[in-house]
Amino acid sequence: MSFFASSKHRSRKFLFFTGLLGVSFLTLAQVTLKFRMLSGYSLSSDAPVTKGKPTLFVFETPDRFEEIFKPVDGAGIRVDKPNFSHEMVVGIALPPTNKPPKLSISRVFVQDSVLTVRYIKMADTSLTKNPLPVTSQPTLLLAIPAQTVLSTRIIENGRVVATLRKKDTD
Repeated sequence: MSFFASSKHRSRKFLFFTGLLGVSFLTLAQVTLKFRMLSGYSLSSDAPVTKGKPTLFVFETPDRFEEIFKPVDGAGIRVDKPNFSHEMVVGIALPPTNKPPKLSISRVFVQDSVLTVRYIKMADTSLTKNPLPVTSQPTLLLAIPAQTVLSTRIIENGRVVATLRKKDTD
């Protein structure tokens, strides 16, 4: 009988530690975030962008956001305002182009205090002969629920193109 009693005790220990391991894996899991695209904004001409590469912006307060992204002037253009008491804003500015790409967000998630925004960039082939020689700065602007994150990264077509680490505010 003592053999069965000790195996029962070992079985309970095994179940206990397996349960703890399962809980620790759950804390490391990815949390998919709901997001909403913001429209009606253009990148400020004096915004600090990286030449030739995508530039990532993360805004937790309206002050800096309003410096970098300005509402578009024009009749009939709706401006979606973020609610900074419940949301934060992620902005992505792509290099200027005369043939703007088609952009779509595929996934936004947080894992281990790292916010990841995955998007797809496809060349716009809808323009036929002689596209207009207008240069535009393609941007993505999205509001997500407020998060505590240590760094943010963007993934374009499966490849990490930019990472932004949160600065210490001591």
